[in-house]
Amino acid sequence: MMYRKRSILFALVAAAAALALGAPAALAQHDHAAPKKDQPGHGADGHAHGAAAKVPETYARAVAEMAARAAEVEAALSKGDLDAAHDEGDAIAVIARSLGALALKPGSGVARDQVKAINLAGKAIAEQMDAIHEAGEKKDMAGAKTAFAKGKAEIDSLSAAAPATYYCPMHCEGSKTYDKPGECPVCHMKLKKQTSDKFSVEVKPIGGKIEAGKPANLLFTLKDPTGLAVKGVEIVHEMPLHLLMVSKDLSWFAHEHPSLQPDGTFTFTFTFPTGGDYTLFNDFTPQDVGMQVVPVVLKVEGAAPAAKPLVVDSDKPKVVDGYTVSLETGGPVKTGAATNMAYTISKDGKPVTDLQPYLGAMGHLVIISQDQKEFVHSHPHEEGAEHSAATKGGPKVDFEAQFTAPGVYKGWAQFQHMGKVITVPMTFSVAKGDTHADTGDAGVDDHDKKHGTHDHK
Repeated sequence: MMYRKRSILFALVAAAAALALGAPAALAQHDHAAPKKDQPGHGADGHAHGAAAKVPETYARAVAEMAARAAEVEAALSKGDLDAAHDEGDAIAVIARSLGALALKPGSGVARDQVKAINLAGKAIAEQMDAIHEAGEKKDMAGAKTAFAKGKAEIDSLSAAAPATYYCPMHCEGSKTYDKPGECPVCHMKLKKQTSDKFSVEVKPIGGKIEAGKPANLLFTLKDPTGLAVKGVEIVHEMPLHLLMVSKDLSWFAHEHPSLQPDGTFTFTFTFPTGGDYTLFNDFTPQDVGMQVVPVVLKVEGAAPAAKPLVVDSDKPKVVDGYTVSLETGGPVKTGAATNMAYTISKDGKPVTDLQPYLGAMGHLVIISQDQKEFVHSHPHEEGAEHSAATKGGPKVDFEAQFTAPGVYKGWAQFQHMGKVITVPMTFSVAKGDTHADTGDAGVDDHDKKHGTHDHK
């Protein structure tokens, strides 16, 4: 069996459907610099409108990114954050002004008789986003909300009429898109539908409370963007649903797999070690849509321990269950470019060369940012002669990860040896790199351009 490279990066969009048991709608983030008032040459008023916005290469991607960024504007306005609202509004304005030209490009999927209307809609959207910027400068919340409502109505109308496109979440072919579902011809993972619509997950206890130290029976219901229950998902890495769970301070981690029921729901019995908040990242793949990673915050009753601060420790080997594991990243980890993360495993001073596949891969790497808004799930490089050691079982296993937000991250690499799963936690920093680097996503789930992209085949 050939295992292929996977990687996904997920910054979470403000969810349209509320997640169960108090799960907050996490803001998706775009790694771009905020406009500055004193920058010349960016608009008649001297403001840097959308200074860091990168215009997508296709019309469909542009519409999808505007919809995703509009969700961020809406979330910012609901929190009273005018600065964040007008920053995202500036980016939308830049993209909106490009819609006419993008609609005219060959293969856009847009009928020529619709281009004029699209161009006018783009100008109208840009005007409303500019109005949000001006309202932000004046601290006029009411004015910003009024302008946003008008702009969002135009964006929604364009989203409804946009042609469906699909892309490889690994961006093996850069920003190339397809007009129907299928597989990436390079890595063979399922193409992901480009959309700003979000799936949700409802988690409910069955017959009792969720208490620390006691088995809790949980019922998982996956829901599509309309709120209807999802009846079928694909088997990905041997399972229909991967459940990645972490404590609020990231000191605790578990990778579990709820059981699929005949009605499409999932059940799971688990004993949480302590009280407090846990985030459950639900990783599943609906047919013809592509992978989804949906976070749900679960409150467990009982005493919660004091939070443990994250301390960067990836520069030193880690000893876990008698295995010594080191991590090499080839230099500082930065946003805007893929990072090779090479783990080397040894035991009793000897390299481990007989690792076994675990859930269909020679390793799994889950990485979560300190604020839990960024999520990466990667699988090893196992194609080509340069990765033959990983294919044969070690001692070196290479992963690839891409980050769009700087900060402190914690990763858990999982390997299997002699029937035992080894989980290796390491904490590292991500510095700000090239803010204009093209990740290939445009407002989709950036585990989507910052909005949840996952890498399971």
